[in-house]
Amino acid sequence: MQTQVPVPPPPHYQQQSPTSAPASTGAVDRLGWFTAADARARVLRDVLQAFALLIAALWGLYTFVYKEVIVPRNRPAALVVTPMLEAIGRQGDVVLARATFQMVNHSDSKVYAPAIWYAVRGLKLQGVDQDDSTYLRQLGRDAQKPYATARFSQFAVVDLIGTGKVSNEVETWFEPGAEQRVEQILLIPADRYDAAQLQVQALISKDVHEVKEIRWRTTAEGDLDPRLVFAAGSPYAAGGAPAAMSDTVPRYVTWLKKNGGGVNYVTATLSLWRSGGAAPAAPAAPSKPDLVQ
Repeated sequence: MQTQVPVPPPPHYQQQSPTSAPASTGAVDRLGWFTAADARARVLRDVLQAFALLIAALWGLYTFVYKEVIVPRNRPAALVVTPMLEAIGRQGDVVLARATFQMVNHSDSKVYAPAIWYAVRGLKLQGVDQDDSTYLRQLGRDAQKPYATARFSQFAVVDLIGTGKVSNEVETWFEPGAEQRVEQILLIPADRYDAAQLQVQALISKDVHEVKEIRWRTTAEGDLDPRLVFAAGSPYAAGGAPAAMSDTVPRYVTWLKKNGGGVNYVTATLSLWRSGGAAPAAPAAPSKPDLVQ
C-alpha cells in the first residue's frame, strides 16, 4: 500500500479566502466614488472661476464705459472764458484800452461756442453818506434789483461805450485742452468816467447740428441779443422763427437741456484814474448752464 505525500504548494502561490473578492470589489467601488466626486468638484471649481472671470470682465467693461462714455456724455458743456481790460496807451484824457478774451476747454469733451459776445460800459460813481437805517431801507427796496448797492457810493452814469462779437459762427468749437486768445481795442474818455467794465457772455453746447444760424439784434439798452434759428426738420424749428435766448422760451430751454448747454457771463474792470492800472478779472469758473434748473 502506497501512501501519498502531500506536495507543498509553490512559494508564490497563495490561496485566497472566499471573502477576499468582495473586499477588493469594495475598495474599487470606493476609489470610483472618490474619483467621481473629485471630477465634480473640479468641474464646479472651473465653472465658478469662469463665472468670477466673467463678472470681473463685465464690471471692468461697465466701469470703462461709465467713466469714458456715460459720464462725459451726461456732463454739461463747460468752457472757461477769462476777460481782461487794460490800458495800453494814453493821450491826455483818452485811454487806449485792450480787451482780451482767453478761452480754454478744460473738460474731456468737445464744446461748441456758437455765440460769444461782449459789452463795455463806462461807469461814473458819486459819493453818498448814509446812516444805518437809511442804508438798510435802501437794501430792502433794491433787494429784487439785479445791481449791487453800496453805502458810500452809487452809480451816477452807466454808458454803453462798446460792443462786439468774439464768436458768431455756429460751427465754432473747442476740443478738449484747446484754447484761444482774442483781442479788441477801443478808446475810452477817462475824463468822463471813473472806470470801464467789460462783460462777456458765451453760449455753449455739446451739439449744434440742429442750429442753422445765429441772428443778432440789439436790446433797448444797446446790448447785442443773439437769437437761434433752428434747421428745418428740427423739433425746435417753429417754421424758421428765431428763438430768443430766454428761460421763458420753451423750445430754447428744451434745446439747452438736451445738449447740456447754457449761457455764462464774466466781467473785468479797468480803473480810469491816473493812479490806477490794469484790472484783470479773477479766473473764471467753467461755464455751466445757468438758465436751466
